[in-house]
Amino acid sequence: MNYEKSAAVHSATHISPAGTAPVASTVITAFFAAMIFLGIQSFRIPLPAAVGTPFLHFGHIFVMLAVICLGNKRSALAAVLGLVIFDLLNGYLHAIPNVFVSAVINCMLAGTLFAALKRKANGNVRREYACGVLCAVVYGISNTVVDFAWSVAELMIVGSSLPAALTAEIASIPATIINAGFTVIGIAVLYMPITTAYNRILHR
Repeated sequence: MNYEKSAAVHSATHISPAGTAPVASTVITAFFAAMIFLGIQSFRIPLPAAVGTPFLHFGHIFVMLAVICLGNKRSALAAVLGLVIFDLLNGYLHAIPNVFVSAVINCMLAGTLFAALKRKANGNVRREYACGVLCAVVYGISNTVVDFAWSVAELMIVGSSLPAALTAEIASIPATIINAGFTVIGIAVLYMPITTAYNRILHR
């Protein structure tokens, strides 16, 4: 019981980065962008797919942690910076438009939902934890849908028929789903320690 009361003091309901100094806000956003980049750059396991070269990585986990800690807009900025820098440095220039659009959509959707659910949790740390995990599921679904739709459109633009494009992407979608599941597991494990540490750093 003492732990729960202590955790509630440092829970995500108290995360309100908009109230921090501008310099601190910028530094924290840049930190998450760096972690997103390193989460992909330092850990990659190739996954089989009919189209592209997908891989398992920690990037989406750090994006979702940014959503929880920073809110929808600033997490979108951190995600775009981290993911685009990775693409620039690793020869994935063609993927940048998809990354930009999906990062903004995913962060805005998951961040808006998390903020609404967090308010309803009314300071209950266990409910906030459940909200974080649920929003990670929503993030994973959103990322899968956006990536699927974008990839189908790309294949059709370069001359593929709709049935052929759909077939190719359906064969490749398990890789995206694996990353989505990995993200949910990562949030389930890291939500409490990261949000508690984040609030302590900001003295909340």
